[in-house]
Amino acid sequence: MAITVKTGSALKALFGGEREISANGANVGELLDSLKVRDRICDDAGKVRRHFNIHVNEGEDIRLLDGLDTPVKDGDTVTILSAIAGGGEEVKKKIWLTFPSDLVEKPLIWEVAQKFKVVTNIRQASISKEIGLVGIELSGEAEEVRQAIEFFIENGVSVEPIEMNVVE
Repeated sequence: MAITVKTGSALKALFGGEREISANGANVGELLDSLKVRDRICDDAGKVRRHFNIHVNEGEDIRLLDGLDTPVKDGDTVTILSAIAGGGEEVKKKIWLTFPSDLVEKPLIWEVAQKFKVVTNIRQASISKEIGLVGIELSGEAEEVRQAIEFFIENGVSVEPIEMNVVE
């Protein structure tokens, strides 16, 4: 069993285009060494560069723990995120989708979840043969959410922002 390393799309080039890979190490520093990315993520003083955040098992940033000496073990998940502008920014967008009658039975929400790295959370829905109204929350990296919304529009779905809380 190994350690799962996850990253956002801004850093996936470091991992051969993958957003999730397996690696080994007794601590975060060894893990970065095994991935051959320590020099990209750490500065000359050996500290994690300020525009990277590393979390073990969705916990605190390792800066608040033991830094690169933070222990990891088989089965753990280490998440490496970048705060560089243009990538990695997580957003949530609540929108109304209006499906015309010819699209009511087409699985466009499923397609969005397959094509883009977004989480689809249906908050409210009213579907008939004539029209489909869906209140949905899309979450993920800003660019992925933008592309998902554009996909709905390109496929003939009307998209409007939700200006009130549907279900909180």
